[in-house]
Amino acid sequence: MSDPIDVLLEEHRIIEKVLTAFEQAGERDLPVTFYERGIDFIVNFADGCHHAKEEEQLFPEMERKGVPRAGGPIGVMCDEHVMGRAHVARMREMIDADDRDGLRREALEYAALLRGHIAKEDNVLFPLGRAILDPSEIAALKISFEGVDGSGECHRKYATLATQLLAEASA
Repeated sequence: MSDPIDVLLEEHRIIEKVLTAFEQAGERDLPVTFYERGIDFIVNFADGCHHAKEEEQLFPEMERKGVPRAGGPIGVMCDEHVMGRAHVARMREMIDADDRDGLRREALEYAALLRGHIAKEDNVLFPLGRAILDPSEIAALKISFEGVDGSGECHRKYATLATQLLAEASA
């Protein structure tokens, strides 16, 4: 595994494929299964794997180095994670209600939220992390990230799913 912050950046590129798929799907009437698979991706990869690394490992390490949560960039990122989870819950509600227009709207709003969120992490928070964490802290993060990723099978599965969703939305 490479540098843990590089891993998070790579995961952002995978997540962006699904965001693009949602944006492209917003213009078309794709089957509900497309969105169900997108929600699976969000819950298990974007939130379950990626955000877990941030919230449970990187952010606490940055807080120990003096970056504030309350009123600071870490708090903003965590608040946006919560907002993303609310969009996912509403997408599920729209599926249950068979509200295709609402489903597309929620997916587009989720994509817009995450686009801005990723930009802030890529351009502000992650460079800050690189600047304040020393090599031993980076090494410890690398080990803890490996605990989340395990064999990497989950990562491979969801990277493939992201590519498939993008291809379906682009077809």
